[in-house]
Amino acid sequence: MKNAKLKIGLIAISSLGMVWGSSSAFAAEKELRCKAGGVKVECPTITEAEAKAASAAFLKEGNDMEGGQGGSTYGIAPFDYLTGVGKRTKSDTKTYKTASGYGGKADEDHSTNKTELWDRVKKPASDGVSDKSVYDQWTNNWSPKFGETKVAGADANQGKTYYYSYCIACHGWLMHGDGPNAAELNPRPRTLTRGEYMQKKTNLELFRVIKGGGESVSLSSSMPNWGNVLQDQDIWNIVAFIRAMQDVPPPKSVEEYLNPKSTFKPIKGDVDAMTASKSKDFKEMNEEIESDMTGRAPGSELVGGGFVKGGNRAAPTEVAVKVK
Repeated sequence: MKNAKLKIGLIAISSLGMVWGSSSAFAAEKELRCKAGGVKVECPTITEAEAKAASAAFLKEGNDMEGGQGGSTYGIAPFDYLTGVGKRTKSDTKTYKTASGYGGKADEDHSTNKTELWDRVKKPASDGVSDKSVYDQWTNNWSPKFGETKVAGADANQGKTYYYSYCIACHGWLMHGDGPNAAELNPRPRTLTRGEYMQKKTNLELFRVIKGGGESVSLSSSMPNWGNVLQDQDIWNIVAFIRAMQDVPPPKSVEEYLNPKSTFKPIKGDVDAMTASKSKDFKEMNEEIESDMTGRAPGSELVGGGFVKGGNRAAPTEVAVKVK
């Protein structure tokens, strides 16, 4: 891959969270500003030093990758923290050196210099619809695949795809609040794996801040509103993915990475994708958020929070994975 193309890709990944800039006017993180279960608590974030170290590591890995060097500056060697794609090595050793596939070198065990990002396990069905799972291979080949859900009617596997597309720049690939842009934001992105905080935070609270952004809960606009980008079911799927990663630490091996163990226990009486349509609290929250969103006025051609079927989207009642 030419240097210019790689740099464009890196800039694109980094810019996802940069467009909203930093908010230095906000108070110190240790103030009780965040809410979990309706009660104000300390916001879970990494330290400033940790955010700067993560940003530096991200840039180093990008430079190494462009130069054709594999391995990982943080994490395990086969797991590329920059893109989430496995590299051509079977070693878990952090310092193991291998070709990245982008610098014109071929890995010692392969004749090509492509990475696994382009290695399909299966080909799409000839009719294009019989087996839609092939279209998620870019995430499922090298990331956890969940056989159950913590949120009824929501699929963590689909949520993972949306999270990887929109959230990693700030919250980090594994939700530890250590994305490449974290050091540029004040307040810093939340650590979404912190169990003592997340176990108290309701699905409704998570849904609200994703759809309406930080300003919808009187917090920073650095957390954008995604309601004009994602459908409600997409957001529920992201909530399910977040729940699947509670208290999951940085992996020490590929096995740990592919098999996260969540501590989350569904909160009694909480709203989920199956019950949202009948929930008064959800309806009021949704109407409040959408009243401030472009194109959501009565009579608009946009469907707002309605469900749009297509691609791999499934309605809550059609979600294959079930609550265990």
